[in-house]
Amino acid sequence: MLNEIMISIQGHLAMLELALASSKKITAFASLENLDAVVAETDNRERLVNIIGKLQSTIENQINQLNAAALQDDDIMILKAWFHDLSVWSDRMIEADKETVEILSQQKENTTKEIAHLFKNKELFKGYNHTKK
Repeated sequence: MLNEIMISIQGHLAMLELALASSKKITAFASLENLDAVVAETDNRERLVNIIGKLQSTIENQINQLNAAALQDDDIMILKAWFHDLSVWSDRMIEADKETVEILSQQKENTTKEIAHLFKNKELFKGYNHTKK
């Protein structure tokens, strides 16, 4: 049973890395102002996160079925390391998401200013008398 858990943990950690790489892609696309790519990659990351959640639930169920008395110190250390990796991964995802949100917020602010400027110019142009010679 423990070998199955270790294999599941390895797959889970690999999926975590894919999700983090996806988050970094989202940040890069946001920096390039490629919103279509941001949306597409966000959808991909959401699918990865759903898979990660299912894998994690499976692993946690497997761990709950273990006989604690039969575990060796090395087994416990591996499980603790996995929990630690989850925490580190979570922090890294939060940081990547914060960076993306900052970039997108700045773009939103710039777009709002641009729209206000265009609207002001349009209103000024409306007031201009085109029949003057």
